[in-house]
Amino acid sequence: MSLRTRLVAGIVGLLSVLWALAAVWFFLDLRSELRDVLDARLAASARMVRGLIERDDLRLPPPTAQPAAPSAASPLPALPADLSCQLWTRQGRLITASRGAPAVAAGAIPDGYSNRTVAGESWRVYALTDAASGVRILTSERRGLRIALVRDLATAVSAPFLLVLPAMVFLVWLVVRRALGPLERLRRSIQARSPEALEAIPAGDIPPEVGPLVAAINGLFARLSDVLERERRFTGDAAHELRTPLAGIKAQLQIARAAEGPIRERALAQAETGLDRMSRLVDQMLLLSRLEDQPPSGSEPPACDPVAEARAVFQELQNAAGQRSITLTLAGEPGGGAALPPSMLHTVLRNLVENAIHHAAEGGQVTVEVERVTAGTEVRVIDDGPGIPPEELSQVTRRFYRAASADGPGTGLGLGLAIVAAIAQRYNLGLNLENRREAAGLVARLHIPGGR
Repeated sequence: MSLRTRLVAGIVGLLSVLWALAAVWFFLDLRSELRDVLDARLAASARMVRGLIERDDLRLPPPTAQPAAPSAASPLPALPADLSCQLWTRQGRLITASRGAPAVAAGAIPDGYSNRTVAGESWRVYALTDAASGVRILTSERRGLRIALVRDLATAVSAPFLLVLPAMVFLVWLVVRRALGPLERLRRSIQARSPEALEAIPAGDIPPEVGPLVAAINGLFARLSDVLERERRFTGDAAHELRTPLAGIKAQLQIARAAEGPIRERALAQAETGLDRMSRLVDQMLLLSRLEDQPPSGSEPPACDPVAEARAVFQELQNAAGQRSITLTLAGEPGGGAALPPSMLHTVLRNLVENAIHHAAEGGQVTVEVERVTAGTEVRVIDDGPGIPPEELSQVTRRFYRAASADGPGTGLGLGLAIVAAIAQRYNLGLNLENRREAAGLVARLHIPGGR
């Protein structure tokens, strides 16, 4: 069911219920008033007859022996056509009765109002006794007339509602349609957009109640735009960065196909090295893409031991350090906790240490220091290489950026520090790169809040 249909049905239903309740209340009140008026007329007619008897203005015939059938001729005064009157003695003898009066014995009727059924017909009767003369006066009225009046009253109350209902439905539909016009225009605007159109929806004449929905849609558009931009950047970076390794591997394979002996073996070894480099590049690109796509987790990450993770990283990179005669040193007390998933801390340390091994001096040293501080845990990765030019320190965390060194243009994949920066941003870590002051080399400081 559409929102418009729900609103129209709800408003019309609510108005109908309110109108029906008002009509029922009005009908019950009028019915009570009508009953009181008609009862008062019965009592007034009886009192009028009693007044005539008290003043001797009414000449009464002698009572009949049989009270069964009232006579047609009656000395009673003229009453409304729907009323009848009877006069009885206290002994239950009929004195006189008006035309059409019910054949009911007065002795069985107490003074006041009562309902009686005579010959299958229901009557409303009022009985009054004249204490001076001992005459009992009965005025009566057919209840069918009252029922007909109540029925006419109910018709008069309900007819206007039934006549106005179609007009009310139409007017409510018209008002709801006009009120929902901005939503319809918003729907058409979004429906007419192309899949590439992710710009924000203008506020325009959008009602305040729809503002949060439009803001949420604009937020979704912004996130989709970021995702698409990252996908386009990833595709472009992959095409750019993989083109050179693939071309080199293809060239080495062509050399291996055409050559024999040591030349063939060297070409195959270089092709294998290129494949390893390309595999590492793809792994790092996918990791960086996942880190950028995943929003920060609201839950508290599990604690890990930076010293234990550093030892695991040293074991993994022992061969790479040995190839350049680099000494790996770890300083810190084990058992400390850092509020960071172990896999993320391992990735950060591996990239920082690997970057330090790559840039450290031949036969130099790479040191990892773990220190528990008041606000958390600080991890420092220190090398004795040439460092990074000061003007490039703010650029090296960009993807595929390779800082120049004293030996010439930068080498490597250009993704290690970008991955570290992405993890630091996601988990609210403090990352600072600075050149050593007392000696050559670089210090990478990682502050992990919440350590214990």
